Amino acid sequence: MDNSTDRRPLRIAMFTEAYAPIISGVVIGTRTLINNLRAMGHEVDLYAPRHPKAPKEEPGVYRLPAVRVPLPGWIPISAFIAPPAFEKIVARPYDVFHTQHPFTLGTTARHLAARQGAPLIGTVHTQYEQYVHYWSPWKSGAQPVIRWILRESCNRCDHITTVAEGMANMLREYGVVTPIDVIPNDLDIAPVSPAEVAALRSELGLSNTDRLLLSVGRLAPEKSLDFMLSAVAPILKSGSTKLAIVGDGPSRKDLERKADTLGLTDRVTFTGALPHAETARYYSAADLFLMASTTEVHPLTLQESLAAGTPVAAVDSFSARDAIEPGKTGIITANDTRSFGDGIAEVLNDSSRLEALKKTTSEIAKQRTEGAGAKRIEALYYEVLERPRDMNVFWRRPR
Repeated sequence: MDNSTDRRPLRIAMFTEAYAPIISGVVIGTRTLINNLRAMGHEVDLYAPRHPKAPKEEPGVYRLPAVRVPLPGWIPISAFIAPPAFEKIVARPYDVFHTQHPFTLGTTARHLAARQGAPLIGTVHTQYEQYVHYWSPWKSGAQPVIRWILRESCNRCDHITTVAEGMANMLREYGVVTPIDVIPNDLDIAPVSPAEVAALRSELGLSNTDRLLLSVGRLAPEKSLDFMLSAVAPILKSGSTKLAIVGDGPSRKDLERKADTLGLTDRVTFTGALPHAETARYYSAADLFLMASTTEVHPLTLQESLAAGTPVAAVDSFSARDAIEPGKTGIITANDTRSFGDGIAEVLNDSSRLEALKKTTSEIAKQRTEGAGAKRIEALYYEVLERPRDMNVFWRRPR
């Protein structure tokens, strides 16, 4: 394959274990990257697991064999690809392979890249060891295995990207020696008019002076939403503040029961899963976005909230420290319910402070360069194409 470094349009093979109709930050970030790369003139083919609810027509998307496993929602997981399908992909020449996950399709991407003599980029979005409870009852035994898989996968790529400096540091602690770049996901948030904001606040039963707290994401134990409800219960009982929880997941019924037990049924709205475009209205209507999880890497919902000009209240974690400028775009509190609740209450009770946070957050959001992440990924593709490459087909490890 010609690896000359002229800035010709590239043919890119993208691999992901999760894609639409699944709704997640990884799915949205991957889709936005693909759309931006295509808009820049590159040809991107996406390989993802088959899904029973996937659209019949998906230009540029190739669905691969998958099995449904009893994770929350019975998510399809890619199966190992049979030789005929493998050879069919090999027959399509690509300049660059890029995998969004290290597991089955990550291994497939590695072998395909080796067959074609093309570079392989790997992206790490997730603290996988924080999610082992979904497939193993032995967390302490499973976590070292996950770290080993991630280390070996990353060390067989030509370059790694991740969305947060904290995750890059964690990978280095695991023993990853492959070069790592921190490249946050691009955002795709539609502008929302004041009339749309007013309409939503009216739908939620809010007056002009009432406050709206917001949480967006999958409703699951690792998101610490039960912790969040306990922290904000005294605030919600004051009668001038409501909480909207946007999303769905395995913890929804438990959270609804907890809200009822706390006497918050009329103060908390569970919207269920919403189309990504619809969440923009909630970001713009909210006064404060809440992040109680410490398992995130670079939560897209937090970034989208900031992009909409809504400040964030979060418990301390490396993802919060990466994303929030305390006193400018939000607050970071200690990781206990009293500190979190008190911090939120202090902001809501100080109108001038809240308005100052909103103003600064909006000003910083306007400075964000559209498509900056895709441009950095593009530059990385061209850069790795210049490197000499010498690897074994089956145990691909860059020189």
